[in-house]
Amino acid sequence: MPPTLLTESPAIDAAVNRLAEGARRHASRSPAERGTLALQTAQTAAAVAIPWGETAAAMKVVLEPGSRGGPQAGQTPAAVLAEETATGPLATVRLLVLTAQTLADAQRGARPTLSSPPRPGHPDRRGDRLHGGLEDYVEVDVLPSGIGRFHDQMVFRGYRGTVRCGNLGDMAAFDRAWTREIETRPMAGGVAVVLGAGNVTGLAAADAISQIFEHGRAVLLKLHPLHGVLEPILREALGPLVAAGVLEIVTGGAEVAKAAVAAPLVTHVHLTGGDGAYDALVWGGPRRDRPAGARPVLAKPITCELGNVTPWIVVPGRYTRRQLECQADMVAASIVNNTSFNCIATKLVITCREWDQRQAFLDRVQRRLAEQPSRRAWYPGATAVWETLAERPAPADGTLPTVFRAGLDLDRDARWTEREWFVPCVGEVALEADSVDAFCSLALELTRRIPGSLAANVTLPAAVDPATRRRQEMLLDHLTYGVVAVNCWSALAYAMTSIPWGGFPGGTLEEPGSGLGMVHDPLLLPLVHNSILRGPLVVWPKPPWFAWHTRGVPLTRGVTAMYARAAAGRATFPALMRLLPDVLLG
Repeated sequence: MPPTLLTESPAIDAAVNRLAEGARRHASRSPAERGTLALQTAQTAAAVAIPWGETAAAMKVVLEPGSRGGPQAGQTPAAVLAEETATGPLATVRLLVLTAQTLADAQRGARPTLSSPPRPGHPDRRGDRLHGGLEDYVEVDVLPSGIGRFHDQMVFRGYRGTVRCGNLGDMAAFDRAWTREIETRPMAGGVAVVLGAGNVTGLAAADAISQIFEHGRAVLLKLHPLHGVLEPILREALGPLVAAGVLEIVTGGAEVAKAAVAAPLVTHVHLTGGDGAYDALVWGGPRRDRPAGARPVLAKPITCELGNVTPWIVVPGRYTRRQLECQADMVAASIVNNTSFNCIATKLVITCREWDQRQAFLDRVQRRLAEQPSRRAWYPGATAVWETLAERPAPADGTLPTVFRAGLDLDRDARWTEREWFVPCVGEVALEADSVDAFCSLALELTRRIPGSLAANVTLPAAVDPATRRRQEMLLDHLTYGVVAVNCWSALAYAMTSIPWGGFPGGTLEEPGSGLGMVHDPLLLPLVHNSILRGPLVVWPKPPWFAWHTRGVPLTRGVTAMYARAAAGRATFPALMRLLPDVLLG
């Protein structure tokens, strides 16, 4: 079935009319019925995991229009196929099963299943001068998941994901607020237009799922033109939602988006994209050029995720050789992934010039990057952007080598951090600091100068000094990002799907930062502030999302199949055990 190109307003209006009726039917479904719908969709998504991953990977070896290179020689790289499986069907199935569990809990009048109960945040540090001015939070551990069949304690061994929510005074008040959120948010209703991003194929599906189950809206999902070849597969993957009348999928560019948003029965818009797309949609052009007092051209509520200049802060300290190498590998892997066409690809590594292991760390990062084959320039406009930053012509074969420039001077090299660059070009800046305290203060100040509030990564040494540990925690508390990842890449928070994803709160239509609102909140948490994902300094076995993992494809497919078994109510432990050889041999 070819992509559905609804370019005429009457056709789009007709689709929205059907969705409005579907939304009314959806409102009458009980939580149990919605949960069944989510589980059915998880199984159909898993059933097309292989063609989804293969089609997405094939897209990413086709050069952008006008590129000088020729066709891809040989098979699609296994690393690309593993990445596409992980960020597409695997993450989608996991999100749907988590959503279904929350709905099952809601049906019996219970809060979502957790691995540990919510708790007041930092009760031992109240009054500490380093934490003055911070709000009180309730901390909710959402990873490991409370769903035992996911086996998160084994799959994500050593990781903990904590969501920080507003504290209304005591835990009883928080419980009441959570109950109200579970009862009311999924009843918002209406029709949402979801404008899908072009860089990751799972984003559009996840955004639609969030609108349908977390807000009770029917969705007109407009795929990016790059993803037109995926439309038939996504239609099959999300088939139960289409059959239920809560989802229609079309493909197109700006004109289709404009017509969809203008449809009279559309009540909400969600965008994942860049500042340019946001400005055109909300303001009719660059918002910096608008006259004083100008009003938005978009008269409907919008949520959005707009990207980030993602920092990776390496706090100085004493690291063992294994710790140093593992953390350097984490940084390198976060750059290589998806040719760095990710809103949370590392763009600025922040180190301390006085740190005596700095050069060893940078050498390891650069060696890992040099070992990886250059990937093809498949994202539109990437070659010209790469040449701007690299200050040299791109290779004639259409690839984009990774550029890692150490020792940036952010006054002289300001363009490296003035915007989010969708290319594999990364800088390192070394701060002059004679103590951990001074470094943390300078690093925090630097993050306030670079654009974005989506996610930040921090490598922390295993401090034995309580005062140093408190200083490290202060840095985490004061970073104004939707997700702060410790000793790991923030993309894992998105892939785990239980950690709410979006820019730091406080954005406005005039100054949205990294976006407005959040997606991926299947637990329907109230008053979400931000989240912290913590990982170990040394990860073993090797993570399958490392581009040099040799068994990434069977592992990502195997985990997807395991989640599908959970959706079908079948035993998952045998499926997990079958993955062990690939885990150990990768």
